[in-house]
Amino acid sequence: MKIATLTCIGFGLLGALLAALTALDVIPGFVDFGTGLGDIVGMEFAKSIMTTAFWGGLSILLLLAAIAFGAIAKEEV
Repeated sequence: MKIATLTCIGFGLLGALLAALTALDVIPGFVDFGTGLGDIVGMEFAKSIMTTAFWGGLSILLLLAAIAFGAIAKEEV
């Protein structure tokens, strides 16, 4: 479980980095679900918002999984 914890922490921090880079427009957005948001605020800005939300959500989920795996690993010893 300790390997799973470290893996989730690593990927979670990588997701947080990608969310930050997308929010700062260093890397382009790629997620577009056809929500019509691009017609209101501009297509590239909408892709950036959706991609940042994707990476941020993925990061939060992975970090929460790391916390859960860490709690399980402490009980195993």
